[in-house]
Amino acid sequence: MKQNTITCLIIKIGILCFGFNHITANTSPQKDLLNPKELRVEYLENPKGITTTKPRFSWILEGEGRNRSQIAYQILVATSQKKLDQDDGDVWDSGIVKSNVTNQVEFAGSDLLSKASYFWKVKVWDEKKQDSEWSPTAYFSMGLLNFSDWKGLFISHYVGYDNTDKYDSLYLPPARYLRKSFTLKKKIKRATAHTTALGLYELHLNGKKINDAYFLPGWTDYNKRVYYQTFDITDQLKQGENVIGAIIGDGWYSGYIGYALLVRLDKVREFYGVNPSFMGQIEIEYEDGTFETIASDTSWKSNQGAIREADILMGETYDARLELTGWDTPGYNDSDWKSPKVYTYPDGKLEAHPGTLVKSRERLKPIEITEPKPGTYVFNLGKNFAGIAELKVQGPKGTKVQLRFGEILKRDGNIQTENLRLARATDTYILKGEGLEIWQPKFTYHGFQYVEVTGYPGKPTLDAITGIVLSSIETDASTFQSSDQMNNVLFKNIKTTQSANFFEVPTDCPQRDERLGWTGDAQTYMRSATYNADVAAFMTKFLIDLNDSQRWYGAYPNFAPFPYSRPDQYAPAWMDAGIIIPYNMYKVYNDIRILDYMYEGMEKFMQFQKDASTDYLRPGGGNNWGDWLAVNEETSHDFIGAAYYGYDAKLMAEMAEALNKKEDAKKYGKLFENIKKAFSEKYILENGQTTEDTQTTYALALYFNLYPEGLEKEGADRLAEKIKNNGYKFSSGFLGTKHVMLALSKYGYDDLAYKLFKQTEYPSWGYSVENGSTSIWERWNSYTKDDTVNSDLNAKMNSFSHYAFGSVAEWMFLYAAGIDTEDSGYRNIIIKPAVSKEMDFISASYKSINGTITSSWKWKGKKLIINVSIPTNTSAKIYLPSADLNNVKMNGKKIANEKVKTTSQEQTKTSVVETGSGDYIFEISN
Repeated sequence: MKQNTITCLIIKIGILCFGFNHITANTSPQKDLLNPKELRVEYLENPKGITTTKPRFSWILEGEGRNRSQIAYQILVATSQKKLDQDDGDVWDSGIVKSNVTNQVEFAGSDLLSKASYFWKVKVWDEKKQDSEWSPTAYFSMGLLNFSDWKGLFISHYVGYDNTDKYDSLYLPPARYLRKSFTLKKKIKRATAHTTALGLYELHLNGKKINDAYFLPGWTDYNKRVYYQTFDITDQLKQGENVIGAIIGDGWYSGYIGYALLVRLDKVREFYGVNPSFMGQIEIEYEDGTFETIASDTSWKSNQGAIREADILMGETYDARLELTGWDTPGYNDSDWKSPKVYTYPDGKLEAHPGTLVKSRERLKPIEITEPKPGTYVFNLGKNFAGIAELKVQGPKGTKVQLRFGEILKRDGNIQTENLRLARATDTYILKGEGLEIWQPKFTYHGFQYVEVTGYPGKPTLDAITGIVLSSIETDASTFQSSDQMNNVLFKNIKTTQSANFFEVPTDCPQRDERLGWTGDAQTYMRSATYNADVAAFMTKFLIDLNDSQRWYGAYPNFAPFPYSRPDQYAPAWMDAGIIIPYNMYKVYNDIRILDYMYEGMEKFMQFQKDASTDYLRPGGGNNWGDWLAVNEETSHDFIGAAYYGYDAKLMAEMAEALNKKEDAKKYGKLFENIKKAFSEKYILENGQTTEDTQTTYALALYFNLYPEGLEKEGADRLAEKIKNNGYKFSSGFLGTKHVMLALSKYGYDDLAYKLFKQTEYPSWGYSVENGSTSIWERWNSYTKDDTVNSDLNAKMNSFSHYAFGSVAEWMFLYAAGIDTEDSGYRNIIIKPAVSKEMDFISASYKSINGTITSSWKWKGKKLIINVSIPTNTSAKIYLPSADLNNVKMNGKKIANEKVKTTSQEQTKTSVVETGSGDYIFEISN
């Protein structure tokens, strides 16, 4: 395909420049003031109990009109709402800071104190030097910063030890219950709970669950750190008797994790410890100025209850006949409860959870019930998600209702469970026989669309089952619509699958005996993830996991956290997540701190690669997953290893520059050039073809800038030729596929990229949609409508919720909609849509850290209409596919008649409009 040469004109409009020596509060009449909103601390809204002593502040600005910008800001942080209302920043008054920065603003006030609460607000000055109103008050509090602040013990109820055959039978101990009754005699001013567990816990107070999160305190390497939560419980306490309670499950601490049982490791559970335990304390401040602490100790009581089994992979069993009715309320008789057993403090440091917690994000009603055989009912929830099923049932005491879970149905209408492998994924509820009973499990979750119900008394109705969607994120950061309905379904499926797998860590899949934080999947999907959701806090937490999991010799492992391993601990393109994910955190969120946090480990990893390399070429090495699930073409592991080594060096140079490490930036820049030279000499022929001639080799070499200058076009031409010869279909796998799309558009083959995007024949995204998918599949051909018996040649390695192939979302926003950032953090935005006659229209939006960006284009007869919205306090370069300004209107007026500065580039046929914030409509005639 011959590429067109075009003329590029750069048009500059609406850029306002200011010179000033002094800013003061403006007392003259003001209008159209900027409005600071969505205040955050460490990416979180009003976080409680943080342990970061130099937290970062952020806000988003709104303002009417175009070219609006912030030229200064002022932050006040106070110890009370009263002081803040009086504009008394007794902890920090930043003063008027001349800057347009609205995020990553580091606290620079007095030392933040353990357990203290703080109130803050911000005001800004606009381009006219008008000062805004103060923002609404935001809040954050500090956790327990010193070990001496912790007063509790780790306690639990002793239930015995595993004496089963570890391979032939499951050990699923009951949950442990803890309670403490205490009496308060004075009026309460404030009360705070700080709680954690080795295992999972659910906290109760006076008969109610304290918060709406699941799977607390989260998953870590417990030998390095243990997370805790902080809750404001002031309104839940009362004078008189109160009861604090906790239910504890094995969780990741001592339960089954991943495929350990499947491959028969020496240890299949209890990777961090044997018995889960809980620690917590309530800090009470009375109105008379006195304090009291209620901490976990041997004065608490312990017991077993109705939860007879609770395991993340295997499921949960609940016997309602054994309920401890009222166990978490005052007046309960706990005389037959035991004294708890005290357990040792963990080696890991106690820290506040830095990410976003698992919560219920949606409730799904079944769309149909079928009965494939008598007494077996299958509920269809409409889409494949991660979560639990809520059961509603009424029947005789002792009736046992069993729930099993599947992603697809077999030909006979029964659920398929073969792909779950050794994950039992079964929940059981035994009725107490006292009217309508509603139950949902606490310490397990499943990946499913279908729920099989057996043992149900009578014939169930649709409301017997409700799907509870669980996730650590909200996938609400973006929208995408196109003229191709299949692609719209694809986008919906991508978001569903990301939600299902961003579950405390970015798992590979939510259903089978795996659910691990696989690094290859995470790195290839990272930029896509940022378009679909605000993952800043979530990925900060995962990078801590990854840093904790780094091997002593420098490699990052195949997954994180890393409780166990097979003989090979790392693989090319998987271990590179330690470079690629931090880079994207910087690129998308302008997060310098995470680069600084990861830098020592990243340098260690680069040294590991250098030591393993010969003449600047890194071999495959490790467990060589390769271009996982490629079709009919195999790219060598050595090629992949060498390509990613070069890409790592390129990103390291940019990150070192961002950290002002000038010498390191030069070092890694030189390393990249040396790798590029060695790589091209070994893998790229004089005619521009690669020695292996696979789609993936061209895609990686082109997108990673590893082609020698002057041969890129030949490489791109050959990639395009191969795709055409393959019937406009992929032959690539996890690593190559997104890079095929990115490389095609990078080198001007947008029409061809759209043909791949719209393809519905195998292998393609459309193939899964045509076959009824509601999520992204692990395999291109995981299921076909005419093969519902086995669904694939390898049902045991066949996930129907695997986000890696969903990494096309990066291309959808970066090229189809054309939304990108010129530097880091979307302060300077690029709008460069890949306009093509292959589509009638594309419309997308993305909520960046600086506000919502929209970009849409559509054909209207022979005219092209482009709509763009640029958020307040940012600027943009908008690329228009026309060099003739007489054919371009902006907001209804001919752009050629506007007083704008233009610069011409004869090689391209594009106009570049440089603008400030605002809404813009461009009409381009042929």
